[in-house]
Amino acid sequence: MKDLALKSLFLLSVFVMVDYFIMILVGCISNYAGCTTTYFECTFCTIGKFVFAISAILFVFMMRHDFKSIVAKPKSD
Repeated sequence: MKDLALKSLFLLSVFVMVDYFIMILVGCISNYAGCTTTYFECTFCTIGKFVFAISAILFVFMMRHDFKSIVAKPKSD
């Protein structure tokens, strides 16, 4: 269980950092391209939701083996 917690904390922090940098990059490029405030109110938020959803799916995909091992733990009497 301790390994699962450490692995998930490490992966979550990496995913959040990568998502943060992706959103910074998108925001800087959009600002440089001259996007208006309506872009940052609507489209930028949609891009952010998509990026975080992809990260969540990737996190679950990477941790599925560990989750299965917890659920199917052999019972020793």
